[in-house]
Amino acid sequence: MPGMRKTHLFVLMGLLAFALGSLGQVKKSSVPLGDAIEKALAKCSLTYGEAHPFHIRIEVNEPENPQSPYQGAFEEWWMSNDKWRREVTDKKGLHQTVVMDNGIPTEKDEGDYFPLWLRSFVFAAFEPVPDLDAFRKSGRTIEQITLPNGAQSAPNVNLKFKIGTGERATDAYADISFDREGRLTFYLEPRYGMEFHDFRAFGDKQIARLFVDHPEPGTELVGKVVVLEDASKAPSDLFQPLSTSDRRFRSVAVGSQQMESFTADEPAVEWPSVRSGNTSGHLAMYVSIDAQGQVREAWPLGSDNAGLEDPARDQVRKWKIKAPVDEAGKPLQIDGPLAFVFRSRIENPVPILTLKEDIDRQSIDCPYNPTLPKGILPAGQSFKIRIGVNEKGEQTGITFPPNVPWSVFQAAHIQLQSCKFRPYVVHGQPTYYGIEYTYTAP
Repeated sequence: MPGMRKTHLFVLMGLLAFALGSLGQVKKSSVPLGDAIEKALAKCSLTYGEAHPFHIRIEVNEPENPQSPYQGAFEEWWMSNDKWRREVTDKKGLHQTVVMDNGIPTEKDEGDYFPLWLRSFVFAAFEPVPDLDAFRKSGRTIEQITLPNGAQSAPNVNLKFKIGTGERATDAYADISFDREGRLTFYLEPRYGMEFHDFRAFGDKQIARLFVDHPEPGTELVGKVVVLEDASKAPSDLFQPLSTSDRRFRSVAVGSQQMESFTADEPAVEWPSVRSGNTSGHLAMYVSIDAQGQVREAWPLGSDNAGLEDPARDQVRKWKIKAPVDEAGKPLQIDGPLAFVFRSRIENPVPILTLKEDIDRQSIDCPYNPTLPKGILPAGQSFKIRIGVNEKGEQTGITFPPNVPWSVFQAAHIQLQSCKFRPYVVHGQPTYYGIEYTYTAP
């Protein structure tokens, strides 16, 4: 469910994706979810627990698109939670400098907007589980399986909750996954999602050197750690308070009810006809609004018809609301989820490819194996994933089954978000089409 982006955790289910694959007695134990997260952060978070001074630089881009607007970098010199310096830049002129000295922050901001997509990588590097208290207080547990040889399962927790009010209320999802060493490998909520890869030692910790985000179908953003070194001898003048404190990038996450209120006077979304799928249902997105009230980002959270996601997002990105302000009257950036009810109609039905040979013919370096690895799901169980593809062969939306935990897709190495396709030609003309993948457990 990449692209799904935070609300409070109302329903929490512990789900495991683990193939036992060996004979003998296994040991099962229940672990408080908060404890599992804290252990993961103590092991793989630079700033959590027994942290040591560091200097890190992470560069973010879209590797498949050199001209992408999604290009940025950030760098931090960290001595303690009360003493650090961070600089963030992006391709469009953002330059933020924050200095924390004796627990007192000063800040200088240049540019007009701090993008949410870049903030996600900052979260991943320094606060990979932003709402840790919610997990601690949930009282929930996860089941840990230990094999006779000492190997442990890779637990996954899937969360389901509602966003939107009244008839707009719809399901949203969150997910958190660990590897068999207890490290955090995946975190997903409406505001922020990230995959963590390439763990390597840094002092007593195991730190990810590669971060991957799929904010929308067909877009893969990658953050690479290009510098990670000890900073215990960093020059003291790095941490001198800034002479001015320009905090124009103050950002506040709001709930769906507040976001509905802020956008109540904007034009209603006009739903175009569709060529396949549901003609009525729900659609949700995560919206970021700058300090001038302009919608700058709208990322998909899920839809009952993926073909309507792009038209809806295009319209919402044109909205400009009355700029929200804080108690002192200073403007704020805000972001939060928005849910909609759509009603459409089918015109010119779209061709849907379901046969393996047809799918393989249209795919570019994206092999399709409809048989899942053994042990991921009970024998005979299946699920479908549908992708929309436009006339240029570009993905326009992807629909995952909501009742299948993300760990299943990971264990099966299903990574359709980055797949490329050939245009589909009907009567000599390229046309929009759909691909339906069916996966079955042997």
